[in-house]
Amino acid sequence: MTLSIVALDPDTGQLGTAVHTGWMAVGNKVPWVEAGVGAVLTQAVTEASYGPRSLDLLRSGHSPAEALGTLIAEDPHAESRQVAIVDFEGRVAVHTGSGCIPSAGHSVGDGVVAVANMAGADGVWDVMLDAFGSASGPLARRLCSAVTAGHEAGGDLRGSTSAALVVAPGGVAEPGWTRQVDLRIDDHPEPVAELARLLDLHEMYDLMGTGINAVTTGRTDEAMTALEAAAGHPLSNAQTGFWQAAAQLLAGDSEAAEATLRKATGDDTGWRLLWERSRSSGRLTPPS
Repeated sequence: MTLSIVALDPDTGQLGTAVHTGWMAVGNKVPWVEAGVGAVLTQAVTEASYGPRSLDLLRSGHSPAEALGTLIAEDPHAESRQVAIVDFEGRVAVHTGSGCIPSAGHSVGDGVVAVANMAGADGVWDVMLDAFGSASGPLARRLCSAVTAGHEAGGDLRGSTSAALVVAPGGVAEPGWTRQVDLRIDDHPEPVAELARLLDLHEMYDLMGTGINAVTTGRTDEAMTALEAAAGHPLSNAQTGFWQAAAQLLAGDSEAAEATLRKATGDDTGWRLLWERSRSSGRLTPPS
């Protein structure tokens, strides 16, 4: 039914999961992540309570093995479950019940677990673990690479319908609800490819968000750097150009700002109205 991976990045402390399946809205019940605590996947005959209950147990000082053992012992349908847990120290625990539909299995690495059931081929979980280990870049990118490799190696017997990627920032001081990345594809003919596209788009919006925050607080140089990078991104859009123009105006170059705005938004009346309203509110007033 589902292919997924859960991992800790020991360098950043980030915790994350990625998953895809042949069922709608997999991000609703399968992946659970809490900054500074752990990450959990609960699938096969999914029991969503394994997610928050595992995190509760980790938060209270239990190891992943202790947390999983407690929940399995209380569950009369444990052999129909597949569950993987990693905590903020990189300790892991995993259970693939004997009642999970083949091909089903899991593979464990250092601070990472790949799991699958109802897969199109045996060993898909090994392929995902290997892909994660050989990938580079941020945790979100490596998780996405692993799920993509699993999909290409056999995927879900029914085909794919939905996917999700959740990464919490590192550090126990972070609020538990914070997310570095939180992407969901609830129903799509190619959810794994769409997940990768949205991750690219997320990176562009991250740059743009940094630039917008800098614009609104008058940090001109930081705004220009971030928004130029966002504008140069392959997935840049009209909004990117709008805020790049805002940074240029803040820097005192009104001619360049108008040119950038026209190039990005054309004759769209909505963007022009937003531009005038932003200027009249004083948000885009250049320093005197």
